[in-house]
Amino acid sequence: MHLGKSNSADKWNGADMQEARGSYNGYFLSPNGSKDQFTLRQSDEQSDKEFILRVKNFTKLLEEQGWAPWEAAAGHEPGGPQPANGSGSAAQKAFELESIQLAAGGEHPRWVVKGGNFKKFGVTCWPEVLEAAGIVEKLDPMKENKPKGRWLARYVERENDEGRLVPDKVVELVPG
Repeated sequence: MHLGKSNSADKWNGADMQEARGSYNGYFLSPNGSKDQFTLRQSDEQSDKEFILRVKNFTKLLEEQGWAPWEAAAGHEPGGPQPANGSGSAAQKAFELESIQLAAGGEHPRWVVKGGNFKKFGVTCWPEVLEAAGIVEKLDPMKENKPKGRWLARYVERENDEGRLVPDKVVELVPG
């Protein structure tokens, strides 16, 4: 969620356009799986407290209608600044899961979850995450497993050696 404040005026097609005193931009996953953005603008007559209450009521209504906050656990909107602390623990993101398979090699058994922007290489998922989701017993380690129904994979990022944020690991699988 992003609440912004502005008092500046813009020129557009020769007309003075006053920006809203405040605005809200939120990203939500719709009931059919699309990522939707909603923007609310604060009216001049509306106090900050009234606007914040309006935003809370709006997001509650969306959730009641089946929308889910896109990155509620992350505490930031997509495309916004990300923590660069190396662990990425504060920067949760999510993608729709398409498959899970046992990873080849390595000392410790791990799984790879694919989907969203990670269809080719996937994101590491440790067995305890699959256990917490109640699906580890249903997975065949000899094949690529396709989920029944819709699942979201929540993951965290880390900073790589070049200073870029990259997916670190899946931290939660939730039916959606």
